[in-house]
Amino acid sequence: MKRLLFGILLTSGLWVLTGNLHLRAETSSVKLSQTQEELFYTYYGKKIPLKQRNDVIAVAFKPEATRKAFLPLHLKLQQDFRRNTNASNIEVEPLGKHYALMKMASQSSKSTVMQLLLSQKAYVDTTLPVVYRQKHTEKIILPNEIIVSFDEQLSSSQKQVILQQHNLEVIRPLRFSNHRYVVKSKTVLGTGILKVANQLYQDKGVKSATPNFILQRSKDFSIKAKETVSRLKKKQTSHLLTQQWHINSKPLRACLTKFPNNVDKCLSEGLYKSDLPLKRTDVRAKEAWQNSKAGKGVLVAVLDDFIQWNHPNLISNIYAVGKEEKGKLKDEKHGWDFVDDDADTRISEKELALLRPIFQDTFRLSDDTLLQKYKYYALSIKKNNPFYNRKQIARKLRDNIRKDIANLFHGTWVSGIIAARSQDALGVVGIAPNAQILPVTVCKSGCETSHVVEGIYYAVARGADVINMSFGSYLPSAEIKNAIIRAHRKNPNLVIVAAAGNERNFEVGFPSAIKGVISVGAININGNRAPYSNFGNKLTMVAPGGDSSIKNIGNLGGILTTGGTGIDRFWQGIILKPKTPWGRALDNRGKYIRVEGTSFASPVVTGVIALMKGEDPQRRLSREEIISILKKTASYDGLTLSKAEKEVYKILLLLGQVSPQVSMEKYFFGNGLVNAGK
Repeated sequence: MKRLLFGILLTSGLWVLTGNLHLRAETSSVKLSQTQEELFYTYYGKKIPLKQRNDVIAVAFKPEATRKAFLPLHLKLQQDFRRNTNASNIEVEPLGKHYALMKMASQSSKSTVMQLLLSQKAYVDTTLPVVYRQKHTEKIILPNEIIVSFDEQLSSSQKQVILQQHNLEVIRPLRFSNHRYVVKSKTVLGTGILKVANQLYQDKGVKSATPNFILQRSKDFSIKAKETVSRLKKKQTSHLLTQQWHINSKPLRACLTKFPNNVDKCLSEGLYKSDLPLKRTDVRAKEAWQNSKAGKGVLVAVLDDFIQWNHPNLISNIYAVGKEEKGKLKDEKHGWDFVDDDADTRISEKELALLRPIFQDTFRLSDDTLLQKYKYYALSIKKNNPFYNRKQIARKLRDNIRKDIANLFHGTWVSGIIAARSQDALGVVGIAPNAQILPVTVCKSGCETSHVVEGIYYAVARGADVINMSFGSYLPSAEIKNAIIRAHRKNPNLVIVAAAGNERNFEVGFPSAIKGVISVGAININGNRAPYSNFGNKLTMVAPGGDSSIKNIGNLGGILTTGGTGIDRFWQGIILKPKTPWGRALDNRGKYIRVEGTSFASPVVTGVIALMKGEDPQRRLSREEIISILKKTASYDGLTLSKAEKEVYKILLLLGQVSPQVSMEKYFFGNGLVNAGK
């Protein structure tokens, strides 16, 4: 069953548009699926073919309705539609606050009646087509917007002439960049915007023209829905570091060897001391701390979603923008939210006001009351689990809501892995606990291309030494690539790290596939490639990313980091029992949480780079030199290939899809496991 509240206001996602749309639903919705012509867009002169989906459409909400909403609009739309049409097979999935996807179980659902009903909703602005790339499952939404990059030599009047020739008008210029704008068509709707972008790309004076795609963020970047194995016990609080196996794998590996049927007890009671020779699957961070300043003086920009920077293990390591900072934005202090265009990179009061009642319902309401209040979601659970009784349905509903709200703090999880600093023995520690984090919000249940571009330019303008991007897609964007190229030119020492992706694919996702970007795959505690992790020729290296599927280990196999739901405002009026299990929270409020995915292997490598840069205060090492050192010091020690992977490699070798010069280990692990100690 799909996540019921995945990304209610934001979560882990790919690209999502949040700019204002001005097309009316009644003028555009019936035209979206009529075109049969070839669909493609131009990427560096190459055609990227696309196909239109018939099982889903996108809905854009009116900006004013979003601002005034007391219930997330995707929930309102689903409730209204099911109430009015009695269509239980219609599911609505959020893409941030401004958009939603409507999935139809049958062609009969996609009728003129449905389109008409949508056009009658006062809070619906327009409907948009959804396309996809062949061989990939991503849902790509086409807004009526294009990002255009003009030649620097063009005057304002020359730019205006080009736009007028294509019936385009400027929505806004891209911030922290010159000669780049988000524009919209005044006449073309639906998939026709692809043709406009392709024609614009051919014009002299236009460097690039890319649709401002909305791509749903991959749900695989979120935590898996399994019962928590370990709870925060009194004995455990004395040393949470023993549970952070990505920093020191010895305790967990010893417990897996000595007490395979009671790993949790072994860790919590300190029974892991062993003289056995155990292979290491961590990144040797403890050794690095003994010989370094732990990342002091290094600024890491985290391009992601909510970073709850007032978390006690993060607040001392958050960058504060100075008064004299060039191009300082209004009220800017701790980074910038490019999605909502404000200075609050944490969950805002309004967002909290929307989420908190839903979250608290799962703790306050009885089973019967909860099932009645969220009856449409209860019906979906029953449909997917026909043998569940009412108690099981209610439990599943509670778990789904809690986990999906916790998922909104993906950026908080990533930041904790990089630079959490524990003030006592009760907290978790990042790879570079003395580094500073610059929060840059570019995603809210997806990532709009223009916001990612602005986020990159902003990070460069604020002097970031490293940029972490724990998101990805199989839809390349010229504007994203151009922004990375310009960022590298602006600062030759800047290092950009990105997640390889969680689709078990033979290729890494974008932007990790861009030349000069470090692409990071994930391994588990046993040194195997994590079963979800992408691999292939463009993979740079691997790092611990977590895996709860290992026998006897459960959620202890995840990566322990800072959670976002631990703030007091979430819990006002709720009295929690000492043991209130939910999701993968280590404690009953979610101050700490276990996660898994290449999204979390990426910040491990980012933290290691921060350690390196902390030993180079003069910034003498170039990006190429840092990457070279990382590759040379990484190794395959402790890593293990499965029989299936060995067979796959042999087949690919015979088919000529892998060069004989690329070893089996390199194909699946890149240059190996990153080693901070070396």
